[in-house]
Amino acid sequence: MATWHCPVCGLDFAFHSELDWHIREAHCMKRTAGLAGQLEREAVLSWSSLRQLQLAADKPSVSLFLWTAPAAVMTHHDAANLHRLASQASERLSHESDERLGHELRGDALGHMKARLGEAVRAAEVGPTDHGLAIFVSSAQTAVVPLPFSPRERVVVNPTFATRDLLESLERFPPYRALVLRGPGFRLLEGRADRLSEVRDWQVPNPSLLRARGEDAGLYKNCWTLRQRRLAAFDSADTAIGERVAIVGRLPLVVLGRKGLIARYRRRSPHAPSIVGEVADYGSLLSSADVAQHAAPIVASYRERHKAEYLEALAEADRNGHVVWGLQPVWDAVRDGQVQWLWVEKDYWQPGRLAEGGRRMLPALDATAPGVIEDLVDLVIERAALSGAHVEIVERLGHGRAGDRVAAELGSPGAGAAGERAEPAYEVAGTEGHTGEGTATAHTGATAAA
Repeated sequence: MATWHCPVCGLDFAFHSELDWHIREAHCMKRTAGLAGQLEREAVLSWSSLRQLQLAADKPSVSLFLWTAPAAVMTHHDAANLHRLASQASERLSHESDERLGHELRGDALGHMKARLGEAVRAAEVGPTDHGLAIFVSSAQTAVVPLPFSPRERVVVNPTFATRDLLESLERFPPYRALVLRGPGFRLLEGRADRLSEVRDWQVPNPSLLRARGEDAGLYKNCWTLRQRRLAAFDSADTAIGERVAIVGRLPLVVLGRKGLIARYRRRSPHAPSIVGEVADYGSLLSSADVAQHAAPIVASYRERHKAEYLEALAEADRNGHVVWGLQPVWDAVRDGQVQWLWVEKDYWQPGRLAEGGRRMLPALDATAPGVIEDLVDLVIERAALSGAHVEIVERLGHGRAGDRVAAELGSPGAGAAGERAEPAYEVAGTEGHTGEGTATAHTGATAAA
């Protein structure tokens, strides 16, 4: 019987559909139709995929990070840079034998890891690129993840994956929806940052035109007036959004269209609480890139407002004496399961060693020295997140003692502020109860002139 072979991990599958499912779910990729066995990166980064990578503990775990230029296929320069980083990782796999990795790789085990690393690199080379790229390889998992920003280039060989860049990506560039209202019709798009994909493009048929052509108006035979057709479009848009909410959950919603249409949609839509901003006087001729260009700044502004609220929450908790500052005190609280919120400055990196059975963190100067963990801060973030704490990466803390760049609020993990869950409020619960006040609104030059 014919079998289908996964080019990343080597597993065989009896059915074509099983291979597609395996590549998508296990490796965060998709197989390109018509290209036998080739892989193409898919922008599938989510909170669930981040948690899956955080939970992985296959010693050793390789993480590669590099800058890339946005392109349909990885450029030669980026490919050469990727091969350079992969060579460094392969060299380190051949020599790592200290206690933090658990064992020395030799023989078949070493060959298997190098083969998986090579397959992941080849998969990334044939796919499109964004501003950055992260590759994760272990004996059991492989993931190739695009990043909407340029990360700090590095090679990490640790007992676990280095995932803080993925967390930063999800926080800085949250997924969102854009609804374009265009009279008796709508478009629904989803994505993050400046990358949106069409989910639905729908227009209410004009019954008069259908009858004039001798066609059956069907479900729209009673939608004779423009108002009735517009209401049908609103209902269909709400249905489409409801279907997406059932699949991927609630997301911030940006509505584009004429001001009158947006106002009417707000009054009647059950999804109005998810609206975080409006872009007025844009019609149906917008490309996906145009929609993202106008919608992304609104979502970014919405995200910044939440970040400011998180920093205010830190200051308030600190005044009440509920915050510990500094790497070692925070690590003690994480190990004891006492961290409710964690704040970390985004450019705070600290190589070091774990001593006294993992209780003490000892900073080091050389991240590549034997026995040194490349980033103790990443370990703190990972353990805190897995315990249910809300982790927030910020530019600057601005509180506490001079030199402290990490802080933790003590409390029950997973509770969050005001009972919110650990995932960012702007994705799920942050828009509840919204009445339309305080949202961002963009206008075209034509509107301003009018």
